Amino acid sequence: MVLGREGSIEIKSLSHHLTIPTDRNTGKLTGTRIHTPILIQKEFDRTTPLLARAICRGITLKSAEIKMYRINEAGFEVEYFNMLLENVKVTGFTPGLHPGAASGTHLENIEMRYETIQWKYTDGNIIFKDGWNERATA
Repeated sequence: MVLGREGSIEIKSLSHHLTIPTDRNTGKLTGTRIHTPILIQKEFDRTTPLLARAICRGITLKSAEIKMYRINEAGFEVEYFNMLLENVKVTGFTPGLHPGAASGTHLENIEMRYETIQWKYTDGNIIFKDGWNERATA
């Protein structure tokens, strides 16, 4: 575990998709944007039973923050991007083992839906926040 990240979950993969309905012929917008669930893959850890409980009991988590890191010019790992999810529901929980995989360990896929999401690029503090139930404005 990296110093300062005690209690965090190391994500092995992440996927998220936003789309907006359009007319196939004209490209004209026909609806509002659609937020799909965020999918993460992680190793089994101490949070596995807690995430299982959240989906089984329909618990809404206050927030979940996904931080992304890279190596800077000085050779240090620094956070450069994060996503803050609010009012999160675990809507999918798929444990598995893939013996041929490079890690050879137990992995689980977690699907999360949220009420709001904020994207933040830390260099320059560039932020955008949206919610699936908010009306889009120009």
